[in-house]
Amino acid sequence: MIKKWTVEAWHVLALFAVTSLCSSAFAQDKITASPVQQPITLANVEPPPDIELEEPKAKAFSLELAARHLDRTALDWQKTHACTACHTMLPYMMARPTLNAISPQAPEVRQFFEEIVAGKCEAMPNYSCDDLGGAVAIGVASALAINDRYATGKLQPITRQALDRMWTSQRADGGWGWPYRDTPPLKVDEHYGVTMAAIAAGMAPDDYAKTPAAKTGLDGVRRFLQTTKAVSLHQRTMMLWASAYVDDLLSPDAKAATLADLMNAQRPDGGWSMANLVDNTSDTTLANDRVQQAKSEKGYGDTFLAFVGRDKNYTSTLASDGYATGLVIFVARQAGLPANDARLQRGIAWLKSNQRASGRWFTPSQAWHTQNLITNAGTAYAVLALHASGEAPTPGAAK
Repeated sequence: MIKKWTVEAWHVLALFAVTSLCSSAFAQDKITASPVQQPITLANVEPPPDIELEEPKAKAFSLELAARHLDRTALDWQKTHACTACHTMLPYMMARPTLNAISPQAPEVRQFFEEIVAGKCEAMPNYSCDDLGGAVAIGVASALAINDRYATGKLQPITRQALDRMWTSQRADGGWGWPYRDTPPLKVDEHYGVTMAAIAAGMAPDDYAKTPAAKTGLDGVRRFLQTTKAVSLHQRTMMLWASAYVDDLLSPDAKAATLADLMNAQRPDGGWSMANLVDNTSDTTLANDRVQQAKSEKGYGDTFLAFVGRDKNYTSTLASDGYATGLVIFVARQAGLPANDARLQRGIAWLKSNQRASGRWFTPSQAWHTQNLITNAGTAYAVLALHASGEAPTPGAAK
């Protein structure tokens, strides 16, 4: 009787021990598991931290962190400004779907652009419907077209509508109205908008560039670019990007020369600097005394370059930044430079080691801007560069 009781007791004890171990393991899993982060939405988005040079670097490179920061920045801008801002919203739409394998892009941002196309003027309350041509038309069309390319590979009907409308505000000389400010590289003159329109048409899926409306519009783009000389390396870079998707924009020699100049501008640490892209002191239409004044400043060419504005000269640091590094790598890949090119690999290494704690890549404001909002575009281009170089786990082969 005692022997039988002892065996039964051992069975009970064994069962208790197993149950306890399982419970302990489950509890431990609950303690050590990473918390599931909720998607960022218009309803719960919190303002991103101020964009400052002093922000510490991330403890480790993280595409997940980059994706959440892009969502946070775009949704906050949409919530507080209701504007398609070319430094924040447009780059978000271009880059964010390349991280969809990590987490889906915020659908509310895409919806915002679609509502503008659909004529819902309340989407941008500070603009009248008459203001939605020119720069806004190009920005919305390019945002949707490139988003389609990377998100689904299919041209959505609303995107086709936006692209077709873009051409209706094109002038006879092939250009569009564009806001002028001393804010390189996006708001200097009409050149940026024209190349962005070409990129939108060329990158749009389903051979949109072969449609009658696009063919006529792209002929106008060619006329404009033939008579409007690029006066900065940034403008030449945009033309190189566009020429990867639209024929007869650049000759083979011009493409090779631009790519060579971009590679020669690489900084010793492996990155690229916005200063090299926006310096316009080679523009022969500028007053010579202003150019000479800019070049005579102590440190020019060593620690900074210059942008000669309409009213004054501005200096731009030669330190590597996210915008220039991301854009150069991305465009070089579009131009056919292989991802394993040693120069591009040094640039990728720079991106991986210079992400900030918030998830972004810092870029200083140029000219009179002081909020460093170009950092938002720089973060998007950094993501595009990483994706184009095979560093992002996204489906599809589009580069």
